[in-house]
Amino acid sequence: MQIRDAIERQDAIDRPLIGLVVRSFYDLVRRDPLLGPIFNPRIDDWTEHEAKLTRFWSSVLLMTGEYHGTPMRVHLELPDLEARHFDRWLSLFAQAQAAVCTPDQAAAFQAKAARIAESFRFARDAQRSGGIPSLAR
Repeated sequence: MQIRDAIERQDAIDRPLIGLVVRSFYDLVRRDPLLGPIFNPRIDDWTEHEAKLTRFWSSVLLMTGEYHGTPMRVHLELPDLEARHFDRWLSLFAQAQAAVCTPDQAAAFQAKAARIAESFRFARDAQRSGGIPSLAR
């Protein structure tokens, strides 16, 4: 609890702000010509998806431990996901942050987002080179 409180004070990031960033981001994603076609057919309940991603980002940024999923696996199951998709994700995420965050808050989000995107890129590259078995069911 003390670490989370320190993070909230340092960057003034709290769960309501995280929820606002997530909702702003997915509003952009739904309308985006590159990412919309990937997300829109797969997500039936946007409210629940945004709540899940708010839990994810709360766990990442505030160390709440409230997210219990496997985002890497979910993304690696998407057959056509490429580096350009991760680049667009980062760009839209930055746009969402710029709309609702201070520069310091946005920098905290972007630092984590860049590391996550890079991990996904490495995993995708490893998967395509045979280093990670296909996760398709």
